[in-house]
Formats: sequence, C-alpha cells, structure tokens
Amino acid sequence: MMIKLRAATAAVMCGVAFCGIAQGASAQTLPSATQGAATSETLDEVADPVVPLDDEFKVDFYGSIRIGLDYVDAGTDDDAINGRDFLSRVGVNAKKRIGDGVALVATVEYGLRADNLVDLQQNGDPTLRLGYVGVQSEKYGSLYYGSQTIVFHRFVRSSYFGDGLDSVRLGTIRDDDMLQYYYSTGGLTVGAGVQMEQQDGDSFDQFQIGAEYDFDIAKIQVAAIKDNQGTDKGTLLGVRGWVYPAKGLTLSAYHHRQNDDFDIYRGSTGTIRLRDAATEGRVDGIPNCPGESRSATGAYASYRTGDNQIHGRYAVDSCDVSGDVNSYKIEYVRHISRDARLWLGYEKLDNDPLRAPSSSSGDSMSQMELGVRYDF
Repeated sequence: MMIKLRAATAAVMCGVAFCGIAQGASAQTLPSATQGAATSETLDEVADPVVPLDDEFKVDFYGSIRIGLDYVDAGTDDDAINGRDFLSRVGVNAKKRIGDGVALVATVEYGLRADNLVDLQQNGDPTLRLGYVGVQSEKYGSLYYGSQTIVFHRFVRSSYFGDGLDSVRLGTIRDDDMLQYYYSTGGLTVGAGVQMEQQDGDSFDQFQIGAEYDFDIAKIQVAAIKDNQGTDKGTLLGVRGWVYPAKGLTLSAYHHRQNDDFDIYRGSTGTIRLRDAATEGRVDGIPNCPGESRSATGAYASYRTGDNQIHGRYAVDSCDVSGDVNSYKIEYVRHISRDARLWLGYEKLDNDPLRAPSSSSGDSMSQMELGVRYDF
C-alpha cells in the first residue's frame, strides 16, 4: 500500500509542477469560471438560442477531449494509478433559419470512452450521447425531441468540477425519447419535458419541469421529475442557489430529494468507483439504496484570480434506513486559455456501515485525479 501511495503522490506532484509552469495564454474569463463549472451554459444554449440572420445553412463541428490519471484508494489489491477518460466527446450541430427569428436545429454527439465508462481504448466503439431535432424561436421559445440532456440536470444538477461527473447528485444527465420545451424572458427561464419510451403500456413515462430566476448577483433554480411508468410512480425534487458576492467568488448550495417509489434513476457515485478491476470487478464508492427515501445535499465555493481557480464542496448522500455517505472534495484548476484547462482534485468519502462499498475491504473510498480538458 505504501508503495502505491508513493507512486500516486509522485504522479500528483509531477502534475502540480506542470500546472505551475504552464503560463496562461489568455486572461479571458470563462462563464463557467465566474459562475461555477457549467451552471447554465447548456441551459442558455437551448432556452435563449441565437437564430442566424440569413438563410444560409450553418454546420458546426465540435469536440472536447478530457483525459487524465486517477488513483482510487479502495483499500484493495487493485488500487493503482489508472488512465481515465472524463466524458470526452465529439459532435455536430446543424442550424438553418426558416423565418424571422425561427430556426430548425439538429445535434448529434458521441462519447469516446469505452463501455466500462472509464477508459479510452484503441478500436473502441463510440457511444451516443445526444441525438435530437428541434425548432428554436426567439419569441416563443424552443422545442426539442430525441436523446438529450434532461430538464432536471440542466436546472439543478449540472456539474461543478473538472471531471463532469460529480458525486452526490440524484437523477441523471441524459435520456432518450424526450420532448422538451424551454422559454426565457428577462431573468426568468422555464423548461418542461415528457418522455415517451418503449411499448410498455405507459405512453407518457415521466414528466419534468424546471425554472430559474437570475438576479445578476444571485440565482435560484428549481426542478422536479414525476415518474409515470410501472407500479412505482415516485417524485424527485431539486433546488439550487447561486450567489456571486465579489469578483471571482462563487457560492452555491443544492438539495435533491426523492421518495421511496422513485426508481427511474440512481444517484451518482461520480468517478469514485472501480470498473473492470482485476480482482474486485465493479464497485461503486456510493452504493445505491433502492426502496428508500433518499436525499443529496451540498454546499460549494469557488474563487478564481487570473488563470488560477480553487473550488471545493461538502455534500451528503442520505438514505432514510441505510444511512449516509459524506463527501469532501477540493480541486485546483489552471486555465491555460479560454478553451483549455488542467485540474488536480481530491475527494474523500465517509460511509456509514450500511452504506459501505461492496469491495473486499469495505473501506470508504477516496480519489486523487489529474486531468486536462481541451474544447474545440
């Protein structure tokens, strides 16, 4: 174990040294840097879109490469430094104006990580992340159908940290066969969605609503999901707030709560997990607790000066019978340019006995990660 820890420490120190010598190529401030990581970027894109001024067909190819190293300490013989993919993706977005302030849009996006949801692998198959069509109106709002990011995630669940897979969140990021509507006016943005999936006797499988009001120095967001499939038809509720009290400083807090019949989505273990481990196989750092009422509550703070950002979060995943999992996370980000960044993060879990991981050790897990992200 000590040898492994020394190896992990050496890798992290090399990363710190690299971060220290990398000079920022731009002093421009990213929206995600001043308002937390990805607070409303995707929400703005779908709720308040920019319609082309002419009828020319517009096609944008884009991508985001997010790779790095991590060391998950699970107290097992599998603990080791491992190369990881942190949600790398490539995609294409097409848009054409069809009237004054109205456009048709289509997006297809594929993820690059392997089936084990951890690695980039040679000759691996890409996996669909997004595939939807829509109509955008500057006056009446926008309507989309297909595989897309869900309303609940856009309003109250989007990630704070570099790996894009924060732990201690309820719900999920994306789903299929979703019909979603968004409208924005002044500081108010609203969203609603319905899912029509599978021939299972339920034409409408779930309903979602969300709203945000932006006061400039603060922001409040709420969202809800109503399960309408199968015999268990529960509810997931969420609220999140943001405050920007000073230049470069961001504070946020959130609370998600689902009742015991909500079984559409599991909570998030983030990247603190073993996948395809030689001995342990798959083990999640935050075990699920089906059939129990569950909540996720967290408080977040971020400070950025120049190209340097430090942010952290405390959160607790609580099941009404099995108990709690506490999470402590801190991350340093070096913004190399508007489109590139390096991050170094550490997260520690503290599990109650009935929420212990199903590993051979049963120890609460921790993770150290070093990553780089380049958007193009």
